[in-house]
Amino acid sequence: MSGLPLHGQVAAITGGGTGVGAAAAASLARRGARLVITGRREDRLRSVADALETEVEVLAADITGPETSALVVDRAIEQFGRLDIVVHAAGIFEKRPIEETDDAFWHRTLDVNLSAVVALTRAAWPALRRSAGQVVLISSVAAVQGFSDNTAYAASKGGMNAIGEVFREEGRADGIRILTICPAQIDTELWDGKAPDSVRGRMMRSSGVGEVVASLTASDRSIDFAPVTIRPPSNPWLAEV
Repeated sequence: MSGLPLHGQVAAITGGGTGVGAAAAASLARRGARLVITGRREDRLRSVADALETEVEVLAADITGPETSALVVDRAIEQFGRLDIVVHAAGIFEKRPIEETDDAFWHRTLDVNLSAVVALTRAAWPALRRSAGQVVLISSVAAVQGFSDNTAYAASKGGMNAIGEVFREEGRADGIRILTICPAQIDTELWDGKAPDSVRGRMMRSSGVGEVVASLTASDRSIDFAPVTIRPPSNPWLAEV
């Protein structure tokens, strides 16, 4: 519908088959955006796409693959003729103490959570320049607050915040807006086996975070946002009084 705030715009979303990526896809679709969603599992991507009332292209791929970033951008341009929004929602999370943070674990975490973000943003930049588009970085409160056993993840998300500020400066002249969102605990599959149900029940819902993504993306473009931290009303790990 032409009255929707993102009508005619095209968003590419990584991690689009689950969690925040799937929630962002739903919220952006409700505001009129057409979508390219990518992730590792085609069945999950198809399930998300089938539930949305918008045009959706599905691309099953490893976001760290050498050709994936170009494929995502090419799919958007070939199918829709433009790219306006890139949402970096793919990510991995595992807690390990520093003595167990080996090179393979370190590099895998940074490859997914940071290097892939740089690669896709670089590939998308010319299209975003043409559309005066937006980049949404799903970072973490771990970028700004220390937690034990979290070296690799914290480094990847702290790096995401830092490159977001660089992107902001580089994109300013072309009207490219950067939205960095730093959530605390969200109840997604990243917490499978890591937190009991009693704790997960007090975490933020991914659907709510998806609404934050879409609301900020659809907001007045005369407004810029510093990195935005969002949290549950209370610490999920603290027992309810």
